Amino acid sequence: MINAKTFTVYALLIAATTAQLDADISFDGKNTNALSDGARLSSQAVENVYLMPEQITKLIFPKPIDEVSVNTQVITITRNPPDSKEHYLLLSPKVAKGDVNMHVVMDGQTYSFRLIVGREMVNYRKTYTLRGQGSRNLPKVPALAPSEINTSNLIRMIGQAMRDPNYAALIAKDFSASPQGRNYLWNGAQITLQDAWHYFPQDVIIVRVEVYNPTSHAVYLSASQIEPYIANTKFNYLLTQQGTKVLLPGQTDIKYLFIQGYGIDIEGAKFELRLPASVEQLNEP
Repeated sequence: MINAKTFTVYALLIAATTAQLDADISFDGKNTNALSDGARLSSQAVENVYLMPEQITKLIFPKPIDEVSVNTQVITITRNPPDSKEHYLLLSPKVAKGDVNMHVVMDGQTYSFRLIVGREMVNYRKTYTLRGQGSRNLPKVPALAPSEINTSNLIRMIGQAMRDPNYAALIAKDFSASPQGRNYLWNGAQITLQDAWHYFPQDVIIVRVEVYNPTSHAVYLSASQIEPYIANTKFNYLLTQQGTKVLLPGQTDIKYLFIQGYGIDIEGAKFELRLPASVEQLNEP
């Protein structure tokens, strides 16, 4: 499960940017878990690995490695033999200082690494797991009625967590956050799937969507017209909340979709949105 420090960072960085983020950075911007043995991989983040001249670093993976590629030959990379029960790479730098990009493909998914060569820090060994594969022990929560979910309070908690790192740390035992940052253009409106939040006690996922109207005319879009899904699996929302359905020129609205009772781990999950047919689609012959 994401610890309090990491959740605090997620909350603050979600407030600052919709760019994809590494979940292991701390609030001061340094990777405090950089030298720990265990780490969780995400295709949405770059994993830092620290190497030292004349030392060998071992990276252990949860699945067979399909492909390894680097942008230079200054790192010697040795893969595990075919009959090995362990999936690993041995890395040995040939230079005293360097900064190398490496890409590893497992099960058709590409993961990015930054190999940092120097004498200040070294990872002798790192064991990886994969995010979003049900490793979190989620509580069993029955289906709830809409009246049992205090949407205004959940929105208030999310907003305060994004502003206040102390509050984010306080509620981290009950919340997780997943940056998304996916953009859509619909009827001239700019739509951003900003992030998703998971409130564990009620198994409620809150998907936050920003809608901005840069056009010279009003745009109508209700939160109830937006369908969230992951890998073609649709999630029926239980509730929605929004400021307005009609966005005037230059207006921005944040829409909230509340999903309950699915028991999914949102860490590393890639949500997508299905939007109603646009005017152009409706006018197609």
